Amino acid sequence: LSLSTSCDRHCYNGVCLNGSCVCSKGWVGSQCDHCYGRIKVTENHSHLIDGPLDYSPSSKCTWLIESEKVGAPLNIRLENFQTECGWDFVYIYDGDGVYGEQLAAFCGEQEVQELSAPSGKALIYFFSDLAMNLSGFNITYEFERCPYNCNSHGSCQNSQCVCDHGDYCEVRVCTKEDEDKQGPCLHGGVCKDSRCSCATSYHGDTCQMRNDRSVWDRITTPKAPAGRASHASVLIDDVIWSIGGEHFSGVVFEDPVLFNITSRSWKSVVVGGKVKPGPRFDHTLVRYKSKLFMYGGVIDRRNITSELWSFDLHTKEWNQENGENRNLTIPPLAVSGHTAHVIGSEMYVIFGYHPEIGFVHNIQIYNFETGRWRFGNTKDQVYGRFRHTSVHYKMDSGDAILVYGGTMWSNTQNNLTDSLMRYDIKHEKWANLPPSGVQLFLHTATILNGLMIVVGGNGYNISESRTKQECFSSMVQAYDIACKQWFNISSDAVQLRRYGHTAVATNYELYVIGGFNGKMLNDVWRFSAAECSSATRPEECRSLIDGVKCIFTERACVRFDPFVSYKQSFLSFVKNEVPKSMSECRNTALRQALQTCEDYTDCMSCISEPACGWCPSGDQCLPNEGECVDGQMMHTTWEKCSSSRGPPPPRPCGMANDCRSCKLLSHCNWYTADGKPACIPLEDESKCTSAIMVKRCRQLTFTLTVLLRKEQLDRELDRVASSSLPLRLPTTPPPIPPGQNLSYCPLPCSSLYTCSECLQEQKCMWCPSTSRCINMEAYALSFAYGQCPSWVAGHAHGFAFSKSCRIESSNCSTHKTCAECHLSPECGWLDDGSRTGLGTCTRGSARGPLERSPDFQQHQWYFIDCPACQCNGHSMCNETRQTFGGVQEVCGECQNNTMGKHCEICAPGYHGDPRNGDNCSPCQCNGQADTCDHITGTCHCRTKGVSGASCDRCDQKYYGQPKNGTPCYYELSVDFIFTFKLKNEDKDKHATEIYLFSIPHKKDTDVTFQISCDGGSQANVALNITSSLFESTPRRMMLNTTCDAKGFRRVYVASDPDYAYGTDANTTFFVRVFNFTTPITIQVSFAQSPPINWVLFFVIFAACFIVLLVVAGLLWMIKLRIEVYRRNQRRIDEIEHMASRPFSSVKLELTSPNAFQASGPVQGPTPLSVEPCSNYKSGIFTLAVRLPTGGRATTPNGTSGLAVASALCLLTPAQLGVLQAPDNSENRNNRKTTLRSYIPFLRARMNDTT
Repeated sequence: LSLSTSCDRHCYNGVCLNGSCVCSKGWVGSQCDHCYGRIKVTENHSHLIDGPLDYSPSSKCTWLIESEKVGAPLNIRLENFQTECGWDFVYIYDGDGVYGEQLAAFCGEQEVQELSAPSGKALIYFFSDLAMNLSGFNITYEFERCPYNCNSHGSCQNSQCVCDHGDYCEVRVCTKEDEDKQGPCLHGGVCKDSRCSCATSYHGDTCQMRNDRSVWDRITTPKAPAGRASHASVLIDDVIWSIGGEHFSGVVFEDPVLFNITSRSWKSVVVGGKVKPGPRFDHTLVRYKSKLFMYGGVIDRRNITSELWSFDLHTKEWNQENGENRNLTIPPLAVSGHTAHVIGSEMYVIFGYHPEIGFVHNIQIYNFETGRWRFGNTKDQVYGRFRHTSVHYKMDSGDAILVYGGTMWSNTQNNLTDSLMRYDIKHEKWANLPPSGVQLFLHTATILNGLMIVVGGNGYNISESRTKQECFSSMVQAYDIACKQWFNISSDAVQLRRYGHTAVATNYELYVIGGFNGKMLNDVWRFSAAECSSATRPEECRSLIDGVKCIFTERACVRFDPFVSYKQSFLSFVKNEVPKSMSECRNTALRQALQTCEDYTDCMSCISEPACGWCPSGDQCLPNEGECVDGQMMHTTWEKCSSSRGPPPPRPCGMANDCRSCKLLSHCNWYTADGKPACIPLEDESKCTSAIMVKRCRQLTFTLTVLLRKEQLDRELDRVASSSLPLRLPTTPPPIPPGQNLSYCPLPCSSLYTCSECLQEQKCMWCPSTSRCINMEAYALSFAYGQCPSWVAGHAHGFAFSKSCRIESSNCSTHKTCAECHLSPECGWLDDGSRTGLGTCTRGSARGPLERSPDFQQHQWYFIDCPACQCNGHSMCNETRQTFGGVQEVCGECQNNTMGKHCEICAPGYHGDPRNGDNCSPCQCNGQADTCDHITGTCHCRTKGVSGASCDRCDQKYYGQPKNGTPCYYELSVDFIFTFKLKNEDKDKHATEIYLFSIPHKKDTDVTFQISCDGGSQANVALNITSSLFESTPRRMMLNTTCDAKGFRRVYVASDPDYAYGTDANTTFFVRVFNFTTPITIQVSFAQSPPINWVLFFVIFAACFIVLLVVAGLLWMIKLRIEVYRRNQRRIDEIEHMASRPFSSVKLELTSPNAFQASGPVQGPTPLSVEPCSNYKSGIFTLAVRLPTGGRATTPNGTSGLAVASALCLLTPAQLGVLQAPDNSENRNNRKTTLRSYIPFLRARMNDTT
């Protein structure tokens, strides 16, 4: 509410005072519209919001809800909630601090839901990053109220629901009183033996769904273990074993736990033996014979391991099969988020994330009998994945594994994928299958009724638009393995929205256990597919796809079994066709395209089909719109088919995304091009020798010797001591690394154990709560459950990252003020009672610190507020009267060389961090600065050219000894103009003077000094001269001469006896420009120019002019000669060309016709020309003919006796050979010969026509 209307905008959570908003506690911003800090609320019911608008970046808001009634249970309700998935979380703890039980870590878009804090207190903490800002949340709370009002199925006693099943009476079950009655059963069902007996057309625990559709049922149990996610589950008989998993703090976590499907009950296992594996998540669990094998995962919430453990089902004891492996070239590799399957006597480990090489693309195989590891021998190149799913099934050619979804590295970034791949165990080949169209990770996939059923998952992709994302997916998809088709399964269970869960399948049912949806879940859901028997007609049978495949045979709809041969009619058998009623696949355009292309098994036959393309990696023929398993373009032309023959090519270098994964490829190397590192083939190194490529191939970006400290280097050497990879640490790396002989890469983020070390790497982020350094690309993947309430990122140096690390530190003792202490929800401020602001930041809650001293007093503990006066031990608190009444405590005069409202800053001339009683030290600047940075002590050097943290060295081209108190001078060469541009930047903003000197070397030449100072203020100039002819003291020429933009000029005449120039005199001009402020541009010069000899100038000018005229005349005569020669040559060429035109003599028979006939065919006339047509089957013959004379000897007077006639005639094969055009080089010489050789054929042709 505003006190006045003088503010331009409304003050949401504050008052308007003197034209600006004064915010209430816990609110910041120009309109007091963003939460920040800690607030305590004690009302019986209220609401909490992040602000009226979208929340701000880097929000840190804490609310402590505490009622005046002790022990009154608290109900919390999410009304509206939308934050960035995986990055911006709202944490809720039961109790007055973070050391109670964690109830939730909400993110993304949440449905309306409620949760209860039994202690009657709750701490809510909201953290947001710098990226995306959404609408935020509206949370309401109320004391002494049961969640969901017990769903109107139970009674609320002492704020707790009293009922038979469900935490909030949300589940109704049959009781003894309901026997043979309807009870909770629907659609005509009745209770029988404490369960619903459904009518024929319905199924489900409460008969809630028709049996032609699938149904989800939540299985209620009397007592369930703590919720978990990213655990591993395996089905043994009718018991589901769940081991490991991530869980919230403050809960009792039992491991392993068992769920009995038949009895619907949970049970924990008492583990024997002396050794046990540590807690972990993102691991795998498989069964082989009488043992369970657990591999990989994240242990201690920070380290990814390669450990393999076995658990004996009989003795209930753990045994470690193998430990950590540091070698990157041999398995087992440390991975998390992988999958595993048992095939025969081997375990196949599919992909996963490795902390050093990123996404693993290899298949690791472990033999249970021999205990040996090996890599799969596949030659196909695929991208590795993380938190995907895979299922094992049998096809006609043998075992196969389907891999779906997950996150993968491609196109220089991490992306979620919807692709589906198949791995053929026998042939060790990868093949791409139709994608689902839904990108997911942390989902589950199981085989049920010949279908791969995919449940839930996380679809948030930071690189996509927010409209396409779903943080918690409730979608249930099915992939028909035989038909290679995707479709959705109807699901109306909103409570299935989750990720990080597990799923196991029995013969006809599917069970989903645990997961995360903002809360760690411990529920069990059962999926029952539609029943084929519900269909009575073939059309209805084919339409049943809800988790089942049906086929109509022998007048009944039954489950389809690919290993069963079904009876056909005689007519269908004779026609060799599948009856429409028994067709198990829907005919779609994609299926038709797949069937068309899959029939081809080689490249040439594949590309012969216009709609298909060939993938060399995988030897697969796919439709043109498909994608190869390696992400490369498919072959569509026969030229590329020929290039794909021979041995398979090595893995492309572009598929490696970091230095170590690149170095593992023997034919690749890691280079930097235009500031961007990339993996390139070794044969491209030759390009680096060219002048154009030198800049692009200068040096590897990362060098251990530059970026890492000595202790880090020692630790890295120990880490790779067992590695077979060559690792050399050259003291000076060459400008162009010679390929694989140099194997220096930066330390991976996972091997950096302090915040400052972590932030020195550009791609690393630091999580204070877990003390874990992680790659930025893997942050959201690694902390999907909100394990990191805050983080630090950014490539910084010195105090910058030191400050960030201190502010975000989870070590409370590093915080020096109460306000900074309260930014960490786990910390509180313990005042020492001296009224000077001194105190200690320590772990604790609203009740007090966790570790209390014997003399602890409650009034000294500040968890929500801070002491009224924070003087950091350098002053006492004094009371002052306020303008509007009341008394305020403020700090008195600051002592100990400090200043500021709270004496938190060192006075000018001193530096340090005086907060919480620390001292300020004098600036150590060698007399070259008046002030220094009040924190770091870096001196603000006042002289241009003096640099260093202590102003102890000269910049390049400056000379002097600043450590001795002398300035640094810049040498001005004679006859050159020098310009000094001093900008108002960190380098020059403190400069107030500059020293220059110049030595004139010409003995009898005047010296001209000129200077101008263009800037916001004027400057003063002082000029002295020293010489060997003078006394030891320099001669002062200027003292405080004003210099402005116009400048001034002085000339010192060489003939003056007071001046002596030249090398013998050793005269030096010293210039000092001072009393200026930046920005300023100083232009200065010393010149020694002799007088001009005009006679000599004009003589030289005239001689040059004459020489120029002579040269011009000669050039003009040469030009005319060249033009005449070219003109004559063109004339000769024209004459030769005209003479080379075809010509020939033509015989004209002018005798009488009788004489012509007597002479025979050889003596007949020849044509003037022959013009063959384009098809060379006919041609136009042109001849000279005599015109009729009318019986006279000659034609009438005035008319011609000869004429030219043409006719279209057929050409014989013999004539065609003569008419073929000769080569261009021979055209000119052979034209006459060709026509002459053709004459006999023409005569023969004319004779035949007569």
